[in-house]
Amino acid sequence: LRTHLTHTLPDHMIPALFIPLDHLPLTPSGKADRRALPQPETQTGQLATAYEAPRDKTEETLAALWAKVLDVERVGVHDNFFELGGDSILSIQLISHARQAGLHLTSKQMFIHQTVAELASAIGHSDADAPAAREQAPEAAGKVELTPVQRWFFAEHTVDPDRYAMSVHVALAPDTDPAVLERALAAVVDHHDALRMRYADDGAGGWVQEYGERPEGLLRVRDLTAVADRERALDEAALEAQRALDLRAGTLVRGVFLRLPAGAPPRLFLAVHHLVMDGVSWRIVMDDLSIAYAQLAEGRPVDLGPRTSSYQQWAERLTTYVRSGALDHETAYWRKALSGAMDIPCDGPAAGTYGEVAVESSALDRSTTDALLQRAPAAFRTRINDVLLAALGRVLRDWTGGPVTIALEGHGREELFDDIDLSRTVGWFTTIYPVALDVPKGPWEAALKTVKKTLRKLPGRGLGYGALRYLSEPGGAAHTALAATSQPRISFNYLGQWDGAADNGGGLIRDRLDSLGADQAPDETRPHLIDVVAAVSRGELRVDWLYAPSAHTATTVRRLADDFATALRQIAAAAGN
Repeated sequence: LRTHLTHTLPDHMIPALFIPLDHLPLTPSGKADRRALPQPETQTGQLATAYEAPRDKTEETLAALWAKVLDVERVGVHDNFFELGGDSILSIQLISHARQAGLHLTSKQMFIHQTVAELASAIGHSDADAPAAREQAPEAAGKVELTPVQRWFFAEHTVDPDRYAMSVHVALAPDTDPAVLERALAAVVDHHDALRMRYADDGAGGWVQEYGERPEGLLRVRDLTAVADRERALDEAALEAQRALDLRAGTLVRGVFLRLPAGAPPRLFLAVHHLVMDGVSWRIVMDDLSIAYAQLAEGRPVDLGPRTSSYQQWAERLTTYVRSGALDHETAYWRKALSGAMDIPCDGPAAGTYGEVAVESSALDRSTTDALLQRAPAAFRTRINDVLLAALGRVLRDWTGGPVTIALEGHGREELFDDIDLSRTVGWFTTIYPVALDVPKGPWEAALKTVKKTLRKLPGRGLGYGALRYLSEPGGAAHTALAATSQPRISFNYLGQWDGAADNGGGLIRDRLDSLGADQAPDETRPHLIDVVAAVSRGELRVDWLYAPSAHTATTVRRLADDFATALRQIAAAAGN
């Protein structure tokens, strides 16, 4: 019944609970007697679905993949992916793993068919129509159109564009061989075309992007076994890797193998230029690095499976699509989204660089995080992103006295084209788009409904804003309407759950560690005054508020961080009542 309703109703209108009756009670006049209907039990415990084991091979495969991606002990065929803590980023991971297992899923199917049973049935009806892009994609070569987020980057980061990395710092298995690790890293770079990009001036103040050869020296070894100040040495090694990135030379990947004293596992610090990397791509790269290392350590050739569509294919198709006028109808929506909302107040000059950035952080314990990831979606028929934005919108409204427009980041891997498969494609796909948060006071259930409606009205999950702003023909109506609009002063990015990044069962990567060095050039101006970044790691939700001390005092930001944490705890408590 729920599956049937998804074809005609938006998800927030689908009932959370169904009560079977032998017949409807009627009044003497023959109408439904509403007062005689039984009252539904709405506690989360009653909404939970009883476990039912998989019934065939497809359901067994899906249930096992869900358990792995969601980091839960078991999954029944009627469990809801999003009510178990799933989100859009985890859905992409699931799609990637499923396709490696021979099951062809799409993001749209994941959002429509949210249980194992429903999804298994949908797969059975769609395999015959699987697009050819799911087969091995050819290795890409030549020039590549800049995507919207890449064009945004070059427009905003003009001081030192070479210095803008995404990095990871992980603990490795005790017996990791750095020579084998370097070969594995080279295999990953060979497999994922975006990691071999290089950049040049186009002669008119812009940039050209094209494929090059894999650079040498991907991994350096630093022996820190006899170093007295280990923390300083770790930071210096990370900074060396981050500073080594060079767009024109094509040095977009640089790793450091960190050998520590006996008893401490070795570590890997890996920096990749943000132009070719995002949060989803990191999961793909780290998974593939573990697979490649295991294969090489066993004396086998590296096999990372078939390539999905190249970054080049996506960039070209998206550019053509935008310039055909296919998204022009969204222009008025995005202009309105940037108007009418209050700006955030400042304690000082409204400017800041990466070198002066400060951070205030808060973390929620495991039980509260579990409530937000699992109980809240079931109780309120919502998703974790809705919960976070409802809390943020309430806090910002209390601070400013009115609705606030934020720059919201999304994964950007939208299924616009049937013959493009991005489930295992590495690159920077992030979308950044304005969203006006106007969260009323009162019960959290009403606040969540308001945010859900706002987000569900977004055209194309936000992809159109950047596409129209940066890919439209210069001088055209869409480009003119959006190019000069002012941008939000505060951004929000939910990075999802990172607990799956470590393999405690004996693989290469054993733990995800705190960041090192500095990913951005210190003199570069930050696009936003405040960046709110949330992620789940080790079972706890951590929220970082990055800000410029010249614009906001630590007291102001600490209060915002505390109020946000309090709001989330209130939602978690409400979900359990």
